[in-house]
Amino acid sequence: MTDFAHNSRSIFDLGMNNGDDTDYYLKLGYDVVALEANPSLCHKATERFASAIEEGRLTIVHAAIWERSGETSFLVNQDNDHWSSIDPNWAGRDDSACTAIQVRCVTLPELFTQFGVPYYLKIDVEGVDHVVLDQLRSAPLLPAYASVEDCRFGFDYMETLSACGYDGFKLLDQSTVEGRIDPINGHVFPAGASGPLGRDIEGDWISHDSMVIRYSTTVRDKEFNRLAPRTQWWDIHCTRLT
Repeated sequence: MTDFAHNSRSIFDLGMNNGDDTDYYLKLGYDVVALEANPSLCHKATERFASAIEEGRLTIVHAAIWERSGETSFLVNQDNDHWSSIDPNWAGRDDSACTAIQVRCVTLPELFTQFGVPYYLKIDVEGVDHVVLDQLRSAPLLPAYASVEDCRFGFDYMETLSACGYDGFKLLDQSTVEGRIDPINGHVFPAGASGPLGRDIEGDWISHDSMVIRYSTTVRDKEFNRLAPRTQWWDIHCTRLT
């Protein structure tokens, strides 16, 4: 039987980018493991979070997450660093300029072995989110909460999360996150932030089947036609309720 890490005091920020999510997780009092493949962003985060790193509350892992460990080519998007990816089609969308670099790559099981299983796993790794989700399937201990950035594979993502044992789901419209205020610590979410943890998102948790219905009438239908305007984008959150 799969167990869930409800007593963990850490969060994994997979796809740290500029560190705004990491900043929030630290303010919540969690230890954070933040993974980022872009060396420039890692350098900036090292300066921004020097105190948390010195205190042992933050570990920045300069690597890409992938199917296997070793090295791989990573494309840094020069126009929008949020689009940087291992996947050339993802990184180079809209004919944007990219620079290829070699980076270390790690797997999710390796991160779990080294740092332990987190309370919450944020997955936002541009084009390879499915790799992380597939690696969750075989883990004997899973995060109590997880989220993944939606894309055209949203139905597959929800199916995989359900197969892992998650039975509670929420859908968060990321376009509504900017300006929200955490009622406990007063943190104001900036543009582009992932927002609150799933437990703190308004509304009840719903089943996988109900989530598929909500998603297929809100985001995109089962023929993959997008229903929501391009100004909206989504994160899928999940937990284990039973």
